[in-house]
Amino acid sequence: MIFLPSSHNKQSEKVEEAGYLASASDLMIGLLFVFIIMVVMLSQRVDSIQRGESVNDPLASAVLIIGQKFKEAGLNVVIDPQSGVIGLPADALFGFNSAVLNENSTQTLKKARESLIKILPCYVHSERASRPLDCPPNDEQAEIETIFIEGHTDSKPLQQGNYTNWHLGLDRARAVYEVLTEGKPQSYQNERKLDVFGISSYADKRVIKSFGLEDAEKSRRVELRFILAFKPDSIKGKAAREALDAAGAPTAAAAVVTPGANVIQSPNSKPITAPK
Repeated sequence: MIFLPSSHNKQSEKVEEAGYLASASDLMIGLLFVFIIMVVMLSQRVDSIQRGESVNDPLASAVLIIGQKFKEAGLNVVIDPQSGVIGLPADALFGFNSAVLNENSTQTLKKARESLIKILPCYVHSERASRPLDCPPNDEQAEIETIFIEGHTDSKPLQQGNYTNWHLGLDRARAVYEVLTEGKPQSYQNERKLDVFGISSYADKRVIKSFGLEDAEKSRRVELRFILAFKPDSIKGKAAREALDAAGAPTAAAAVVTPGANVIQSPNSKPITAPK
C-alpha cells in the first residue's frame, strides 16, 4: 500500500505560516505606531513650553528645550526630562575603544554648540545681562548651577595596560566638553562664580540594562546632566529654604536641587534630606 502526502497538511502549514507572518507584521506596525505617538507627544510638550504654557517642572522644561536644540543640530540624543539628562550614544561619536571624535560627530557637536550659545544664556547666571528677548518662560527663576558631562562605558575590560574604562570614559567626556564649550560657553558661571561645565567618568558603574541584562551599546554613552538652582523667592526656592531652616542649616542665596534624589543642598552646607 502506498501512502500519498496529504494536500490538507500542506494547506494547514501554509495557513499557519501566513498567520505567523501576519502576527509579526501587526506587532511591528503596533510598535511603529507607539513610537510615532511618543515623538508627537514630546514635540507637543516642547512646543507648549516655548509658547509659554504652564509647566510644573523647570528642570524638565529646560532639558526638553535644550535636547530639542541638539536634535535639530543632527545629534541622535536620548532626553530624560525627569532626571535632567541628555544622552549621546558613544558609538556615533567615537571609534571602538577610542576617545577621538570622528569628523562627522565633531561637525555635529559644533552645530549643537551654536544652538547652546543661543539657549543657555536664558538659564546661566553670568549671562543675565545679555539674555535674549525670546527666552522660554521661567516662572521659577531657575538657573543652571552645573552641567556635568559624564563618560560611560560598557563592562568589557580594556586591554590597554593601565588605561581602563575610567580613563576612556573621562577622555570621551573631555572630548565632548572641548567641542561644546569652545569659545563663549567656557566662561559661563553660576551665581557662585564657578564654572558651569565640568566633566566626570563613571566607567562601567552605571550600565544600562534591558530585561535584566547589560545593553552594551546603550551603556557606551556620554551624558549631559543638568543641575538647577532656584531663587529664594521662587516656589521651589522657598521649599528648599524651609527644609534648610527645619534642619537648622544656614540659609544661602540660592538652593540647589539635585534631580533623581530627595535631597536639597545649599551651596554652603552639607546635603540634607528634604521632608516629603
